[in-house]
Amino acid sequence: MNVNGRPQVENPKKKVLGVRVTSDEHEQITQYAAEHHRTISQVILERLEFLEKETHSN
Repeated sequence: MNVNGRPQVENPKKKVLGVRVTSDEHEQITQYAAEHHRTISQVILERLEFLEKETHSN
C-alpha cells in the first residue's frame, strides 16, 4: 500500500459554498479576518459554530 500525502480526515470538507456580498460586507469580513489572523473561511465557520451553540443553549 502506498502511504504518500496527507492522512485522510474523518469528515473531509468536499462542498464549496459561494455567497454574494456587497463591497462593504466584503471589506468588513476581510478586515476582521486580517485583524484576527484568520481566513475568511475560518471566520464564517467559527461564526456558524457559535450560532449553532447559541441556538442549542436556548
